Amino acid sequence: MYYDKRGLAFTASSQAAVDAFDDSVDEFLAAGRDAATLLKRVSEADPDMIMGQVLRGYFNMLPAHAHLVAQGHEALSRAEALAGDATERERKHVEALAAWCAGDIRRMNTIWDSILIDDPHDILALRVAHTMHFFLGDLAQMRDSMAGVMPRWDESVPGYGYVLGCRAFSLEENHDLARAESMGKRAVEINEDDIWAGHCVGHVLEAQGRRQEGIAWVDAHEPAWQKRGIFARHMWWHRALHYLELERFDDVLDAYDRQYWPEPSEDNIDIGNASSMLMRFDMLGIDVGDRWDSVADVCTGKVATRLRPFNDLHYMMALTMGGRRVEAQALLDSMRAFADEHPGGSVSVAQIYRDAGIPVAEAIFAHGAKDYARVIDIMMQARYRMLPLGGSWAQRDVWERMLINAAIKDGRHDLARVLLAERTDMAPTSGPSWAMYADALTNCGEGDAAQTARARAAELLAA
Repeated sequence: MYYDKRGLAFTASSQAAVDAFDDSVDEFLAAGRDAATLLKRVSEADPDMIMGQVLRGYFNMLPAHAHLVAQGHEALSRAEALAGDATERERKHVEALAAWCAGDIRRMNTIWDSILIDDPHDILALRVAHTMHFFLGDLAQMRDSMAGVMPRWDESVPGYGYVLGCRAFSLEENHDLARAESMGKRAVEINEDDIWAGHCVGHVLEAQGRRQEGIAWVDAHEPAWQKRGIFARHMWWHRALHYLELERFDDVLDAYDRQYWPEPSEDNIDIGNASSMLMRFDMLGIDVGDRWDSVADVCTGKVATRLRPFNDLHYMMALTMGGRRVEAQALLDSMRAFADEHPGGSVSVAQIYRDAGIPVAEAIFAHGAKDYARVIDIMMQARYRMLPLGGSWAQRDVWERMLINAAIKDGRHDLARVLLAERTDMAPTSGPSWAMYADALTNCGEGDAAQTARARAAELLAA
């Protein structure tokens, strides 16, 4: 029996294999480019190391690409064949991978959380549970899963900074912004390459409307974070959200072209960054040229495979707004068929498709056809069911904006006024939101209130 850097027992043929496993996990925690490459060292040192097969399975399942999912199933078969000589903790990891491959994501998360009861230093179980609670919008579980292990972690335990960054993000998504900022900044002090912790702080600054601080935060860490692989481009997208709120539209598009969609990408994070930003521009009435085309080209190849509704909705935006109505309809039909084929509860995302994914997709499709009344009919109900789609509050906000835009375009000034009153209450530091609110108030004949809202918008945009 051999042990990792935190003292956990591993079934392996050598310490070299366990050390290589540690290196691969460390690179995964740092969102680096070389985690998969380092995993090959595990296989070279010990092709029969069960946790090496489990990790290979996890790495192939996480990106939600059909060809990688097939490799995840292959890794599961290999891990199951090796399970007879494994520890109880390792067998639980195999059970979690099996649940994932079967689509039972909530059972998978339950298994990981059970591992952490006895082995709170299992940083792999901790990190993947954190990620998949987030992917399902299980924000309370994400928060509590982290809270339960934190008393067993301190700076003497290797990897503490990454754990602190996860704890910070779990607090941010549950609106505990002050503690999230403090913990996130401390995590970045410990490891500047901890882009997930840096991302948490970026979320806090965006949520609080601290625009210049948000831009400066990303600027200050850009040299370190640009080495962090694909996720770095998501940080450049967050910085562009600040540009957008300051109406620095040229800077947003420059960042789009140079930083977060410099070339077509199959990665779902990249697609999400691109399609959601272009959607925001479309709703502002700003011409984006032919930028929809390259995103829609990529999404055309993703019409038939259903893995995560959150990703599908970003494909739907690209296809619909890129003028690919036939492909968008095919995607919507595929979503409906998937939900119909999995009527029970064992495939976790099937219910999410039914409750939220399909309705929001229908609303996006209607928005592309300028059927704004239809968008309103759907989204007035669906907006309260979007949390299980996963993604962050900042990411899901594009569909909240879609509802507001539909109300404005459909001449529903009373509804727009109410929605923008909600928005400025929840996000009181958004200059563009106050400007839209002022327009809605004017259209409702509330001149004095409109003047006050417009002054607030001007004050924020000048900051």
